[in-house]
Amino acid sequence: MGRNLTKEELKRHKEKALAKMEHYIDSLINSPDSKTSGKADKLSYWLEDWSTFLDFESRFSPSSLRRYKRGEIIKVHLGYNIGSEEGGLHYCVVVEKNNSKNSPVITVVPLTSVKKKSDVDHLHKGCIYLGNELYTGLVSKITYIQRPLEKKVFDLKKEVDATYKTHPEDMHKFQKDLEDCARDLLLLKRMRNEINKAKLGSIALVGQITTISKIRIYDPKTNFDILSNVKLSNEKLDRIDQEIISNFTNRKI
Repeated sequence: MGRNLTKEELKRHKEKALAKMEHYIDSLINSPDSKTSGKADKLSYWLEDWSTFLDFESRFSPSSLRRYKRGEIIKVHLGYNIGSEEGGLHYCVVVEKNNSKNSPVITVVPLTSVKKKSDVDHLHKGCIYLGNELYTGLVSKITYIQRPLEKKVFDLKKEVDATYKTHPEDMHKFQKDLEDCARDLLLLKRMRNEINKAKLGSIALVGQITTISKIRIYDPKTNFDILSNVKLSNEKLDRIDQEIISNFTNRKI
């Protein structure tokens, strides 16, 4: 329960908190270390997004989103966190067996990419090597969406050429469709570049299992989004389950 403060006291508290945050970000910006100044950019982005989330909170309805099933891959905004906590836009796997469509929260395990220096045979406790299952699943989904989009663009351009010769005044009819296709193809290209980081494989960070608000979900929000129905195999899910039991319960496997 909040303290019973006057408006003036609340304003002073707000100004003090914002001044402290501004001082910290300025110290990051003025640092000669490029990594530190990069932190300033990430933190500023997060403060913007966080404010947006908070403002949206009262209008958010979890039932407006698709239902998320165990094993599905979702992309979420974990925020700007402290120390070794995973943060930022992150792929995660849903680990709840029956998450209600009306539930405002969902439990996930963050995923990370295998680096060249990673020794997948000797990972830290709480980490599970998933192979390149995530990478192949996402590439397959992108290709599945990309092919009909490219055909649509090809067909639209043929119609544009034909229309230009006979009815140039009707050219505007194709403009929005072409712009939408171009936007979607650009999104697919960016996603393909992004998932190339997972080409060497992925690791489930079971030790960082967390429950998040569904407001943080970036993709998929509907059954038609790119990540919709991208799922880990039952074999990999069983390994994650075993690690959860081993790490967080007294049960013997």
